[in-house]
Amino acid sequence: MTTVRLSDDQRKTLDAVYASLIPHAQFDGGGRPAVLTRIERLIGTIEDPRDRQRLRLLLSVLGSRAANLLMSARPRALANMNLADRERALDAWAHSSLPIRRAGFQALKRLINVAHYCWPDADGSHPSWRATGYPGPLPPPDGPGVTPLPTTHIDRTTELDADIVIVGSGAGGGVAAGVLAGAGKNIVVLEKGDSVDTRRMTQIEGEMLGAMYLGGGLIMTQSGSMPILAGSCLGGGTTVNYTTSFPLPARTRAEWDARSGLSLFSSARFTESLERVQRRLDVGTRWTTASARDTILETGCRRLGWHVGTIPRNVTGCREGLECGYCGYGCRYGAKNSTERTYLNDAAHAGARLVVRCNVERVLMSRGRAAGVVGTVTLPDGTTCELTVRARVVIVACGAVSTPALLRRSGLQNPHIGRGLRLHPVTGVFGTFPDRVEPWSGALQTRFSDQFADLDSGYGAKFETAPIHFALPASAFGWDGARRYREAVERLAHTGVVGILLRDRDAGRVTVSRSGHPRVDYELSDYDVRHLRTALHGAARVLAAAGATEVETLQTPPTRMAPKSNWFENFVRATDARGYRHCRMSYITFHQMASAAMGADPKTSVIQETGEAYEVRGLFVADGSAFPTSSGVNPMITIMALADHIARGINERW
Repeated sequence: MTTVRLSDDQRKTLDAVYASLIPHAQFDGGGRPAVLTRIERLIGTIEDPRDRQRLRLLLSVLGSRAANLLMSARPRALANMNLADRERALDAWAHSSLPIRRAGFQALKRLINVAHYCWPDADGSHPSWRATGYPGPLPPPDGPGVTPLPTTHIDRTTELDADIVIVGSGAGGGVAAGVLAGAGKNIVVLEKGDSVDTRRMTQIEGEMLGAMYLGGGLIMTQSGSMPILAGSCLGGGTTVNYTTSFPLPARTRAEWDARSGLSLFSSARFTESLERVQRRLDVGTRWTTASARDTILETGCRRLGWHVGTIPRNVTGCREGLECGYCGYGCRYGAKNSTERTYLNDAAHAGARLVVRCNVERVLMSRGRAAGVVGTVTLPDGTTCELTVRARVVIVACGAVSTPALLRRSGLQNPHIGRGLRLHPVTGVFGTFPDRVEPWSGALQTRFSDQFADLDSGYGAKFETAPIHFALPASAFGWDGARRYREAVERLAHTGVVGILLRDRDAGRVTVSRSGHPRVDYELSDYDVRHLRTALHGAARVLAAAGATEVETLQTPPTRMAPKSNWFENFVRATDARGYRHCRMSYITFHQMASAAMGADPKTSVIQETGEAYEVRGLFVADGSAFPTSSGVNPMITIMALADHIARGINERW
């Protein structure tokens, strides 16, 4: 992690914003200067230099007398205002009629709050953790921990030879590696992230976001409206996800075949792939004891007479209780059947070489076919060296944001690369309950509702829950002043949530910056907003039926309401008045899909039914990029089945 050195004026402005958003801070871990230095380090993890520059420019604007005169009628630099004037100036940004100003406020709020709330102070705790009874990181497990997979050490310019090189080690790349190495192929797997063994899973949110998530969890859509959360470590998203293991629904399989012109997704072959990966991952409902979070969802749905079901999970011997609630930052007991524990383990035992901290820059070509890849390996001390892997086949499986960027950097011209991106936008409604909920504890996800999953032609929203520590409230809670924000964060122990996972019909796009980094352009369409709105109001009803004394949205400002007489009509009016787009509401994406779609026609798709690119022989895509549209369910099992199909096809034709 590098530190971005702000100018003195920019640092003064950042300090003034911090002191305004969190005026109560009495942070013992070095005081405000330590948090400001941490923020500079976080800015340094942002890969695209243009995005770093945008943050610096924002601080310069906030520090400008002329800009503040124009925007808040206060002709002073923010650092020279008193607290009341600073709060009014920042509120003017938060509630501005201009989306770009709202996005700027949200970007700073996320950075500052994550830096403040997601690391402990000198005694290993934090004032807000203590106030809410949050235990913070748990004691490490007894014993040596789970044995990490062996990785190939690269510390100088190196060239390797292989039959097949696979870029990415998650749901797609991990499965392809296991299948093909098991078939006797010489495999090299290149992973951009690191191998984070169980001894390094500190459960400190700030550290784990940096160690296990793409861009430290700080990647955003270009409008600033949605953080993009994707795994970036050995095992990829399967190491950090919530173990939810839905197969692709039959209706969606038929829709995908009709849309793509293929017959694959409804075929017996694809059914066999789905069944194979579920067996290998030990998917089932044995370890699905409902947490307090899930009990709230289930209780509310049942009292309303709405659908509720049990989520199948890819775990074996899950502890389910307090420890399991931290497994979004890796399972320290090895109960989560990630690719690291299953397919990559199979591949390593069959002789596959695994290389971590390798950023693949481009695919090599020779006479119209793939010939390998070239990338850069970052050593623990921050120095780098070049790695070239020569191979007959290249499988790209680095996620629906990074895969199209790699294809573009490699010279592919297909106009559909990057188009069609779906994100399953996620938001939620929070409820305050009289009894402690402790939403950071319990199994990751065990209950769901499809009450609103089919609002039109299979499009709508799922209800799920997820463990809530401090990063999500710090990033996502709506803003209506520092005092109210702190109160909302510090009643976390009494907070339940109904998460809303939208199956988005309409698409965004991934493009590539001049520096080669992916950029995501995405906003919810009117069609998708209508479904989101319906589900949001339904989620509030679930919480009210379960006994919430207050419900709260993630809008800025939040809609807060006690469920009393006529409350629902007032709630609907208030949420509609605030709006649902352009940084009026907090969203996040955990699922990125469909940016290099599979299809029968090269005029409308990027890859064939085999997974091979139309433009380049021997180049395959085997991750969520290949989806024809959004899946509507957590996509891990579908990605794995698709990778199983593609890898078996490669082996059959070898």
